[in-house]
Amino acid sequence: MLLRKTIFQVSDLLRKFGLDFDSGKHPAVLEMQRCTHQLQAIHFKVEAYPDGSWVAESVNVDGIITGGKDIKEINSVLKDAIFTYFGVPPYLCNDKLLMASNEPVHLEQRVWAVR
Repeated sequence: MLLRKTIFQVSDLLRKFGLDFDSGKHPAVLEMQRCTHQLQAIHFKVEAYPDGSWVAESVNVDGIITGGKDIKEINSVLKDAIFTYFGVPPYLCNDKLLMASNEPVHLEQRVWAVR
């Protein structure tokens, strides 16, 4: 787990510097995208506890179960569980490949003057 997290963090940093790992061609990523497109979404049942810990289990994909000690980390932990389930190597685990329903959508708008 620590090695996977370290590889993810290093590759994420390298992506910020412009290195492209071309994740869209990897078979595990393609299978994950095919499956999520077919399902339209991966749904989770989340149980939160008074101490802040939580457990989540997918209700439409058998075998995706995860949890954490702080509900604030739920999006990243759920994404990691999905990447792990589909066998996506840590260096290809790009957060932009998955989006949670409660995450803000980031749009870029360009405006320029017409001559």
